[in-house]
Amino acid sequence: MRPPSPPGRFSGHRLNLRILAAAICISLLCGAINILGPLELAGSVIRAKLRSHPPSGQVAVVAIDDPSINMLGPTPWPRERYAELIHRLHAAGAHRIGIDALSWGGDSPAGDAKFEQALADAKGSVVLPVRVSADTMTGRNGVELPPIRLMRLASIGSTNLLVRWDGMVYESPYSVDMAGHAVPSMASAVAGSSGSADDSFPIDYSVDLHALPTVSAADILNDHWNASRFAGKDVLIGETVNTLRYGAPGFGQLPVVYIHAAAIESLRQGRSIDAGWLLPAMLAAIVAATYLFLRRRLPARLLLAIGFLMLLAGPLVADRMLIYVKIMPAIALLMTASLTRLWFNVRQSMRNKGLVNAVSGQPNLNALREAAPRLTPTVVVARMLNYAEVTTSLPADSEKDLVEQIINRLSVGAHGDTIYQADDGLFIWLAETANDELVGEQLMALHGLFRSPVVVAGRLIDLAVTFGLDTDTSRPLVQRVSSAVVAADRAASEGRRWMTYDPAELEDAEWKMSLLARLDQAVERDEIWVAYQPKIEMATGRIIGAEALARWRHPDKGEVPPSQFIPAAERSGRIENLTAHILDSAVAATASIHRAGHGDFSIAVNLSARLLDSPGLLRMVHETLARHRLAPHHLILEITETTAMASQDGIVETLEALSASGVRLSIDDYGTGFSTLDYLKRIPADEIKIDRSFVSMLEKSQSDRIMVHSTIQLAHSLGRKTVAEGVENAVVLNELRLMQCDYVQGYHTGKPMELSALVKQLSKKETETIV
Repeated sequence: MRPPSPPGRFSGHRLNLRILAAAICISLLCGAINILGPLELAGSVIRAKLRSHPPSGQVAVVAIDDPSINMLGPTPWPRERYAELIHRLHAAGAHRIGIDALSWGGDSPAGDAKFEQALADAKGSVVLPVRVSADTMTGRNGVELPPIRLMRLASIGSTNLLVRWDGMVYESPYSVDMAGHAVPSMASAVAGSSGSADDSFPIDYSVDLHALPTVSAADILNDHWNASRFAGKDVLIGETVNTLRYGAPGFGQLPVVYIHAAAIESLRQGRSIDAGWLLPAMLAAIVAATYLFLRRRLPARLLLAIGFLMLLAGPLVADRMLIYVKIMPAIALLMTASLTRLWFNVRQSMRNKGLVNAVSGQPNLNALREAAPRLTPTVVVARMLNYAEVTTSLPADSEKDLVEQIINRLSVGAHGDTIYQADDGLFIWLAETANDELVGEQLMALHGLFRSPVVVAGRLIDLAVTFGLDTDTSRPLVQRVSSAVVAADRAASEGRRWMTYDPAELEDAEWKMSLLARLDQAVERDEIWVAYQPKIEMATGRIIGAEALARWRHPDKGEVPPSQFIPAAERSGRIENLTAHILDSAVAATASIHRAGHGDFSIAVNLSARLLDSPGLLRMVHETLARHRLAPHHLILEITETTAMASQDGIVETLEALSASGVRLSIDDYGTGFSTLDYLKRIPADEIKIDRSFVSMLEKSQSDRIMVHSTIQLAHSLGRKTVAEGVENAVVLNELRLMQCDYVQGYHTGKPMELSALVKQLSKKETETIV
């Protein structure tokens, strides 16, 4: 039964519809209340800088600047000076003359007459300033108007500006409502444009205002100017020092006269069109919908990129055509749709990663939980009994190759059903038949396939496999997997190829499934204790050391066999914590024995193969010895012969570093592998421990006797001591004495015991011997 494929990049129409609806709602909200107005304005400023161009040359400024004030005195000037400016500008052929600010207070009759005559001579080409002012105390508006006689001779233009919250002027009104009358703005009056009081137009700041033709009023009045440059142009007269300044996007704070000039330049380019935000938002909605529902990834992403590009580059083109659009609601729509979809994709990707084994890429138990039907006739578990040992000896990047070869073989019996990989060398699949005998026949055939070795990294590797079944459909799938694991383990312990789970073993299965969590608690609660098996020196018959053996005394289960929890700790990566606990207890006990007067006593601690490449091993050993003030040569670390044979350069360096620090090394279980003299020379071991399987058969097997004797001779020739473990009777002990074995361990010379019992043994008289 194959699991459904995980959701694809654009699967789930309901989800996509919800994303699209949310994106459209956000866009409508942004457009309706202009939440993103500041960003919109910032975008318009950037586009204006990108489109920067010289002014038309049809608008000029007469600046009442520092030289003018130095020559003619501070403002406000008498109106006769403005009359002189108007007279000279009109004579130069100026098209329209706008005055930015004038005081309509009392003036000399002669000055008023000159100003009135200048207006009459200009024949209506002058625009006089009017202004609506607000009293901040009363809230009432006031209107500053020129005298009626002057308004008959000239036009009027409002100098009021639309200043935003940030002090910037982005647009100008076409006209201003003054006491119920629409008065054109200064820019509209000078440019000859018109519009309602409710309407405004954007000021085009792409015009380089620094390049506006500007002449000082002092130069005009002193005839130090080129009058021909003003022929046919619109001219603004205004103060450029000691006057109000407002923000002009891209130009900083400018005198008001330049902002009016920029507005006139904008109107001279033509009447602009405000296209609003709705049309871009509609186009963005179409792009977002296509992006979400298009099944092919690359075209969808390309379309989204094109959509963003159009929204960013399109307004730049539209601005040149005086069509102004607001794009932020559209961008908000696309951003919401794409980022939400991306967020869901990342979540789905992370979820999918949790459905596969990190090393092999095979679907794991999480994938099995999601894909499995509610009722599955049979759960099949294949356990690779030597998986941990095999993966430990392989190069780090070869495990995937190993798993692929295992999957290929199991697929023969799984008949195309998906095979899921769990930890500890477990592989699971779901069989459609409830006939466990029929499944059993298939498993027998699979077992035969695994008799042939697999080839990984150029090595021939034998895999030991057993199978477990669960056919109880009444329980949840996870429990059934656990049951099948229990059945596979029971098959392995009984030498069978497969077994069906017996419900009577449910309690034991639950225990094993929670074994690792219970083990962590056991270390914290001091349920893990150390048993000490005496190590006897054959020459003297005295106890010269002991081997530290991990024991677990559970409050409910009683004594838990080391064969249950130590391999599980190794496979799960918990062995370092367990080893640290055993090492600390053993070293502390040895230090206390030394303080009791037994200074030649040494302790042996088993070292897992998985710790040899741990960067914290050396530090853990040195800190433990220093903490309990025990000399390094009183500590013996035992490594298995298989580990020694598989040692890579990095592991050998670790062993050499331990040896150099004074810690002694021992090759444990010697004889179970196929060590060569080269391996024995390469590993800096001080002693060799002959495996109990050979020692226990000394009295019955000639070949074992030869093997043990030759090992002792080989070790001595290399300058190393030998330890025989598994001494169960006096006959074997005597044989070892004749072979000149150095040390022995076994139930005959001393069973594993608690520290207090060991101390009593050591407290016997010096003349008393064990053997």
